[in-house]
Amino acid sequence: MTETYNPEEVALDWANHPGRMLQRELDAQGLSQAQLAMRTGLSTKHVNLVVKGTALLSPDVAVSLEQVLGVPAEFWLRWEAAFQAAAAREERRESWATFTEWAARFPRNMLVSRHVIGASDGTKETVAKLLSFFGVASPSAFDRTWLDAEASYKRSQVYTIDPYITALWLRLAELQAARVLEGAGSYDAGRLREAAQQIRSVTAEEPLEGFRRAQHLLREAGVALVFVPELDSTRISGASRWVGGHPVVAVTNRNKYLDSFWFSVLHEVAHILLHPKRATYIDIDGSAHDDDDALETAANHFAQDVLIPRHMRDQVVQATRADQVRQLANEIGVGPGIVASQHAFLTKNWKGMARLRPQADFAHLLKAF
Repeated sequence: MTETYNPEEVALDWANHPGRMLQRELDAQGLSQAQLAMRTGLSTKHVNLVVKGTALLSPDVAVSLEQVLGVPAEFWLRWEAAFQAAAAREERRESWATFTEWAARFPRNMLVSRHVIGASDGTKETVAKLLSFFGVASPSAFDRTWLDAEASYKRSQVYTIDPYITALWLRLAELQAARVLEGAGSYDAGRLREAAQQIRSVTAEEPLEGFRRAQHLLREAGVALVFVPELDSTRISGASRWVGGHPVVAVTNRNKYLDSFWFSVLHEVAHILLHPKRATYIDIDGSAHDDDDALETAANHFAQDVLIPRHMRDQVVQATRADQVRQLANEIGVGPGIVASQHAFLTKNWKGMARLRPQADFAHLLKAF
């Protein structure tokens, strides 16, 4: 073997077929293609086709080249594999131009703001990054993976929901959940029930600290709690999913009131505990309070019972003044907004309790969380 082959010195252009390096090696060793054919037992025509790149460099040929030229078979095969991958990648890249209409379904400014694509990315780059983001190879695979599954999601029949942007939100939640669950143990339903009860006291804490503690409690049960700001045209308030063997509870900032936010968290926890066979459950624009659905009703009751024990409902109804609401909240161990909202729900007098229901900008609080 000559000095021409040194993995640390030779500039390897994997985009070119290995036949070019083969010809270079033949020239360096003073061999013709005919002489190589004679030494390897291959036909001169086949050697010429390999050199031109029109014939694959097979493992058998690679071993023959190793014996004759002294260049390891692994080198030739690695080069051939890299060249074939580069060629296939370029062919796939050319096909991306036909996916323009699919990519246009996702608002560009939304993709940029959520760091899915770069502001200067062209059409092909946008398509490539979208496919990679969703973990699919084509728009048809995206449809089967994301849109077909959405047909079984719980959604409001009143609103028109954009399925593509809904898939975008779900994927953002899924990726964030993977980071939250890194190193977490297996899902434990018993610990999740315990965590749900502890969230009652979390509602009395400052929003950011409360979210952090709730996220820790659920993670200890093998469940991810994530916050993903609402995307236009989705109207999602929360969702529960099973991803990779772990449940995920995802909530948005659609519920400005703290009490509604925590109700949504517990509502999604309820779906995980009560309806584990449902892969994904999305609550749209307050549909968590839709008592026309038996599963929704069960989740509502679970969340309500966790926040306000049933034997204290009469006291909640009777708490009409601000001082009574705060005192009862302290007794129960919840935030005053929880008592105020339950009073409003039970008495249908929302206006009278509005001032006792604090709001929070979770999108701002959890921006860097």
